[in-house]
Amino acid sequence: MSSFQHILWLYLWIAPHVLLIAVAVLMFHKGLHKDFPIFVTYLLFEFLQFCILFGLRSFERVPISVYQDIDMFGRVGSIALRFGIIQEMFEAPLAHNIPLRRTVSKMLNRATAIIVVLASIFIGFLYYGTVSSRAFPPYAISQALNTVQCCLLALVFLWHRFLNLRMSPVVFGIALGMGLVAGFEPLMHALKDSIPEQNSRMVDLLQMAIYHCAVLIWVYYAYAREKFTSNVMAAPLLEVRRGAADLGRVIHL
Repeated sequence: MSSFQHILWLYLWIAPHVLLIAVAVLMFHKGLHKDFPIFVTYLLFEFLQFCILFGLRSFERVPISVYQDIDMFGRVGSIALRFGIIQEMFEAPLAHNIPLRRTVSKMLNRATAIIVVLASIFIGFLYYGTVSSRAFPPYAISQALNTVQCCLLALVFLWHRFLNLRMSPVVFGIALGMGLVAGFEPLMHALKDSIPEQNSRMVDLLQMAIYHCAVLIWVYYAYAREKFTSNVMAAPLLEVRRGAADLGRVIHL
């Protein structure tokens, strides 16, 4: 790897994780941490994970297996937190309607279970015959879960459309950034498996560049938050109640 690629790799690894703190600070400054506590936790978790991995990488005597185990633990934690963030985005327009929030939670859990099964079957067919029969590779499982999260993020937009409510800039920014992170990761793994090993570093650079773009999106929408008052609740209360009734019928089918 050339010196330029090494500098670019360090920048794309360090810069976005430092910006995560800027996003967290903006969330606290604007009071958004009260509405999106899991997202703020996710930001801090990602930064902490980066600090640990960066520290381990600085010590040459640390076994690569230890580094990989911690990296996998971090991936699992990130995926779990992203599921919580998606639920926060579903509940964002229903902050003052607890019964409807419970209905939405049930609907989301059912939709997630169905999509998890479908995504697992799809990823399983992709890797059938190419993986060890003893264990399913962890990265294949993460790809399935990332696919599930992309589907759920699409449902977030449909959900706001169903309620006829304008999506807040913060929710839009979080969904867009998470879509980049979760959506491109399976593609990057597939691309990495299809090219020679010596070119895999370029795929890593591309993946980190995409993550950098996602963090910049979070910074922008956290900073450019509009006053989310009565103008956001443009739909009449009657329409929201009708939506709640429709959801209730769906849940009890």
